[in-house]
Amino acid sequence: MAQVDVVRAGAINTFLRWEDTKLPIDECISRTLKRRGYSTKGRKFFANLVYGTLRNMYLIDHIISQFCNRPLETLPKPIQYILRIAVYQLFFCHQVTKPAVVHTSVELARVFGHIGLARLVNAILRNIPENIDDIQLPHREEDEYQYLSIKYSIPLWILKEYEKNFGKDTLEEFCKSTTEVPYMAIRTNLTLITPEELQKRLLKIGIEAQHLTPVPEELSLPPTYLLIDCPLFKQGLYTVQDPASMLCVHALQPKPYEKIVDICSAPGTKATHIGEFTFSNAKVYALDIHSRRIFRVQENIRRLKLKNIFTLIGDGVSLPFPDDTFDKVLLDAPCSGLGTIRRNPDLKYNMNKESVIRLAILQKKLLNEAIRICKKHGTIVYSVCTFTEEETKKVVEPFITSKKVLPIDGAELLNQWKTTTGIYQTLPTKSLWDGFFLTILQKQ
Repeated sequence: MAQVDVVRAGAINTFLRWEDTKLPIDECISRTLKRRGYSTKGRKFFANLVYGTLRNMYLIDHIISQFCNRPLETLPKPIQYILRIAVYQLFFCHQVTKPAVVHTSVELARVFGHIGLARLVNAILRNIPENIDDIQLPHREEDEYQYLSIKYSIPLWILKEYEKNFGKDTLEEFCKSTTEVPYMAIRTNLTLITPEELQKRLLKIGIEAQHLTPVPEELSLPPTYLLIDCPLFKQGLYTVQDPASMLCVHALQPKPYEKIVDICSAPGTKATHIGEFTFSNAKVYALDIHSRRIFRVQENIRRLKLKNIFTLIGDGVSLPFPDDTFDKVLLDAPCSGLGTIRRNPDLKYNMNKESVIRLAILQKKLLNEAIRICKKHGTIVYSVCTFTEEETKKVVEPFITSKKVLPIDGAELLNQWKTTTGIYQTLPTKSLWDGFFLTILQKQ
């Protein structure tokens, strides 16, 4: 058997697992990393290959189609991904030379296919120009949506969804942002350390973090760090979390001695944030329907050294609580995740409009239960990391119209993202933020 580059082979196997299992790409990446002893440099290159190829896959396929004499989808799956990661390296990995890309790809094709496929891979890659400006894209003047869809690898329906909600002025800015590598943000565990002290501790081990947003507990780092391998992470001093996601608990404004529930809790990021916010002086219930995912919540509670967070397995559409039980309810609902496709590029290929409609039905059921278990004049925060109208305004409007709840304004920190009373939207057009929709509701 030919000797192949183990990191590139791992990337191919990760893509094949993703196709076969339909698991999120980050889970497929984790499984590969657990099985293979890559060096730190190897792990970074592996992650770059997988995420970078996914971020640019429409463009990559468009390039391959111009130099392949047969439709890409007719080739065996391993060969498709060998070509895709090769083209990604040619145009986006400037530290890799074209001869190295061609050689490693041909060797991979020998192992995952046969000599005939190896020759095909060799022929395609040798014909591809080295300058991306020599690649012909759809003419923008003839079809701007098709041009943007190919150039930035975004399905047409997502482009039109964004434009419908936010207009055309920022459409290309949004498109461009989805191909960028985002900052990695962390949330300081304020029960154990201050952000300033955490910044100093990180710097001592060679990690430079900056405070870049208005969120007090946020620190942001360049995207190259493997933050869960850091000893300070294992000591519970921080949690990896996007700043927009941190706003959910600032919207909830939990206070000591309140009774609070996080309905769709796993992996516990927001439930533990509530615990940190109240210094464990509130009684917090973290609920999720999946027992396997509840274990992750419990692991995070232990790692962060928090108390008074109680985990429960339960269905959010039929909650095991009487009416009027909780002072505050957080519903960070399952959603299409379109506000996070820079971090989770696989979502744009897995989601479609039909999925959005199905999710909206579930979200309404979950919000109805959230309102039921909240005390009168208590607070419900509904949040989703997306921007579709079906999952945002159209979910909350029926409950407001029926006067079950009223939207109320939250903390001053949120004002820069306020769209109307009690409703907030962050946009994923800047490298620091995912796209989040938040609404703060008071039960009547």
